[in-house]
Amino acid sequence: MAPPPPTTTDNVPSATRASHVLRPHHILLLWILVAGVHPVEENPMPQKFSLTLHRILLDEIAEIKLPRSYWDILGELKKASISDQSGAAKGLVQAISKLAQSFRTPDDLSNFMQSLSLYYVDRDDEDSARYSRRSLFGYFCHRCYVTFAKLSIGGVARLHGDFLEWLKFKADPRFVTPPGYAPIRKDIITNDYQIFKTKYDKREYATAETYALFMRGVMTGDSNVANEGLRRFFEQKFHEGSDSGLRQHAMLNLARMYYLRRETDACRKTLEEAITTARTAGDNATLQHCTSLLHRLPLLPTERGKKPIINEIQPQMHPLEILHDAKKLLMVENQQPLTAAYEKLIQAVGLYDHYIDVQGGLFVESEQYAQHAVQSIIWNFFGCSKLARIEEDIVTSFTEYGSEDNTRLTVTLNRAYYKARQGKYTASIATLLEPDVWRGLGLADYNLWAGEIWHILALRASRRGQQRQLKEYLVPRRPDIDYSSREYQWTPQVPIGSLIRDPLHHVLILQRVSQAHTCVDELLTALWHAEYQGRYGLYRTAVVMLADVGLEFGMTKWCKRLLDEVMPQIMSENDLEQKGYALFTLARCVIAAGDSSPDSLREAIGYLEEAERGFETLEMFASIMDVQFLLSVLHHNLGDAVKRDEAAERHEQTRLKYEEAQKCVVEDWIEDTWAVVSEIGAAIASR
Repeated sequence: MAPPPPTTTDNVPSATRASHVLRPHHILLLWILVAGVHPVEENPMPQKFSLTLHRILLDEIAEIKLPRSYWDILGELKKASISDQSGAAKGLVQAISKLAQSFRTPDDLSNFMQSLSLYYVDRDDEDSARYSRRSLFGYFCHRCYVTFAKLSIGGVARLHGDFLEWLKFKADPRFVTPPGYAPIRKDIITNDYQIFKTKYDKREYATAETYALFMRGVMTGDSNVANEGLRRFFEQKFHEGSDSGLRQHAMLNLARMYYLRRETDACRKTLEEAITTARTAGDNATLQHCTSLLHRLPLLPTERGKKPIINEIQPQMHPLEILHDAKKLLMVENQQPLTAAYEKLIQAVGLYDHYIDVQGGLFVESEQYAQHAVQSIIWNFFGCSKLARIEEDIVTSFTEYGSEDNTRLTVTLNRAYYKARQGKYTASIATLLEPDVWRGLGLADYNLWAGEIWHILALRASRRGQQRQLKEYLVPRRPDIDYSSREYQWTPQVPIGSLIRDPLHHVLILQRVSQAHTCVDELLTALWHAEYQGRYGLYRTAVVMLADVGLEFGMTKWCKRLLDEVMPQIMSENDLEQKGYALFTLARCVIAAGDSSPDSLREAIGYLEEAERGFETLEMFASIMDVQFLLSVLHHNLGDAVKRDEAAERHEQTRLKYEEAQKCVVEDWIEDTWAVVSEIGAAIASR
């Protein structure tokens, strides 16, 4: 989970500050206010057209996004006027399409701007104007009127020329600056476009444009653009003092960029400097942010064996930091039960309510659903996937699709991998390739998204026994993600780093050479850790493995009783791989405990047939062959030659599929999928 964005020093749009600059679209909006907006009792416009008109005006006057072009506004008004029967709306649209004829000279523009004073209330005792003094439209008219009154003759002529050129402009504003929208430098020497100058017109104050450049560099992974944008933003003049006092904010933003890019050494050094600067400046809020982010970083090699730092709840602490503490408690090597992580989760929920209601923190819609995403992960560790799906549904239902929301992305990736574990490989990849999943991602989140697709492909290859595809195609193309070769290959040299999974993996390796009886201590230790920490998914797997090892010691009835106790949990969870392994082991236990009697053989056949269906869904050819071989033996012992031959025929077909899969280096659809993933990454980086 990404750290919360630090509070910016100035999040007020440049167009809403005391120093206001008239732009061409302001003139168009003023003309619409004069000609198109009427009092309710005198409004000749149709209701739907009037609603569209007000929506356009509110969006553009609020200036919460880049101004729209003349042709965009005209096109939307034309669509809205199609159903007009009275002709008033069509007459207004026709007048807007010929607007250049109404402003042929600078004098026409001056006369129009001078008439604005008739449309807003300038004094409290006036009531004849159309717009009240404190209305949004009245404030906008008054502001533009005052700004125009400050212009010189040359400034009016320049504004008039820019307006006429803007009416003709049709290029994409993302690549070509529209006429009249070039930056205006404010200083005493070069300011010849104003007669009357205020304090804010004589000096350039801080704007947010350079910070937007920094954020774009973070999104696209361009460190040069990000560093330059951040430097330019904090070099601006924020107040009249000689020192801005905001250096700690610059260091915090830089450290957050390093954290997202997983450059931990640079992040640690930057945070240490930011902490020193924040203490010197007495900025407790920034100091808290820096300290919390420093606690997120992995331990140094010299600190190996040290427990991770758990944050204490502080007045300035962000709730996401407590959620990250829950992540620390979820790590197996910390040897904490999952209930401890759940307690932290409840603390984060309470802190979030206090942060918003009492502290007056900035409300970010996606952050309130982060605790549901963490709950889904905890329930998965508990082995309750159905509860996890409910929490995931909450996140996907109430968060915005196609956005850069890391919470929604995390839930989508987890759900896709769960679907892949159930054998739906192509469906899970198709889900991740939906444009609504990746179109709003930055490069850091793209890396997570591409890594999840890689994990699904690697899971499929390892289950099908396609080691050549895994080693020769997938591993060389692995994104920069956490990866252990032991997850998909039988490699005893590289441990995963888990107190539970590493011993289980070791037992499986020794089972392949019939030496599993030598590692009972490791298996029991892993079983104890799984039960203590509440990781019941791994606990069930360990119990099945213990029963499998117990067969080698002749403890047949005990093994069968052990599996009978855990099978209801396994069947209700319906993890196909775990269920197939458990059914295969249970069938062997039933045969051994029943001394190979006909009744025990018939009972075992039912378990094996269900295991075969599960392994076929997962395309685990080696496991399918083991089940089919045992089925053919059981049918032979029961004297059923027809079913024996059918099982033997299925075994032969599976063997051919297995050999074909082993020879295949890469399949066409996998190559095409990875090409799409690469193209999406290139598109995100080039934005």
